[in-house]
Amino acid sequence: MAKLYVCLELGGTHLRLGIVAEDFTLLRFEKLPTAILSEAEDKVACLAGLLQPLIDEAGRKNVVAVSLALASLMNRERSMVYSSPMVRGFDNIELKSLLQKKLGLPVYMEKDVNILLLYEIRKQSLPSQGIVAGIFLGTGLGNAFCIDGKVYQGFSGVACELGHIPVSGLHEPCGCGKEGCIELKACGSLLTKLAREFGCRVEELFVLHGLDAKLRDVICHFALAIATEVTILDPACVLLGGGVIHMPAFPLEDMLAQVRANVRTPYPRDTLRFEYASGDSMAGVVGAAIYAANR
Repeated sequence: MAKLYVCLELGGTHLRLGIVAEDFTLLRFEKLPTAILSEAEDKVACLAGLLQPLIDEAGRKNVVAVSLALASLMNRERSMVYSSPMVRGFDNIELKSLLQKKLGLPVYMEKDVNILLLYEIRKQSLPSQGIVAGIFLGTGLGNAFCIDGKVYQGFSGVACELGHIPVSGLHEPCGCGKEGCIELKACGSLLTKLAREFGCRVEELFVLHGLDAKLRDVICHFALAIATEVTILDPACVLLGGGVIHMPAFPLEDMLAQVRANVRTPYPRDTLRFEYASGDSMAGVVGAAIYAANR
C-alpha cells in the first residue's frame, strides 16, 4: 500500500497544496491565492474543503497524515493557531483537533519557515551539527533555526520571531499586535508599498530606484536583522531565502557587506557562511511531508 502525505503551505500571498510520496517525490501540486482563506468566514471548513479533494485523489487508505506549513504563531504542542498576521481572522483556533475531526486523519502543523528550513537542509545537505539559521526575506521577515538537525521551537513554541524585534523610535502598529517591529522596515510588503509610491511595478523597484534613500533604508534593516541573529547564535551556516532576494537588481552583496560590518571580528565574521534557498515553489509542501515523516 502506498504511503502518501497530503500537505498544505499557507503563506502571506499563496496557498500551496500537494500530494507527496514517502520518498518525498511530489505527485500533485497546485497554488491558490491566500485570499481564499482570508475571505472565508469558517477557516476550518475552508481548509478542509481544500484538502479533502486531495485526500480523495490520493485514496484515503493511502494517506498517512495531513501536514500543514503555516505562516502563524502556534503553541508548543502545535495544536493551536494563536495568530496569523498576514491572514485575516486566522487566530485563536484549535486547528489540529478540528481538522482531524473533519478529515478523519492525523494532522500535523508547524511554522512555514521551520518547514522550509527542513526542506533546504535535506536538499542541500547543510550541516547536521551546530546551528543552521534560515532567514527568509519574503512578504514578511521569516526566521527559523535548527540545532543539530532539530527545529528549535522555544519554551513556549514561539521562538525565532526575528521580524518582531523592536526598533527604537518606531511606533507604527504591526500585524502581530505590537508596534515598532523591524519587519515594518524590512519586508516584501513594504517594497510593494514603495513600488506604488514610485509608480512602478515591484519587479522594477531596485532596477529603477535602487539608490533611493527609502530602499537603502530597507536594505539596512534587513542587514541589521541578519547581523543580530548571527551575533546571538554564531551559526554554522545562514540560509537566505524568500522572494525578495531574487528581485531584479536586488543589492545582495551590499546587504551582506552590511551584515559583516555589524558583526564582531574576527569571529563570527571570519567564519560566517551564507547559503541560498533553492526557491523551489513546492518547498513548503514537500517540507511539510518531511516534517510529518520525522514526527
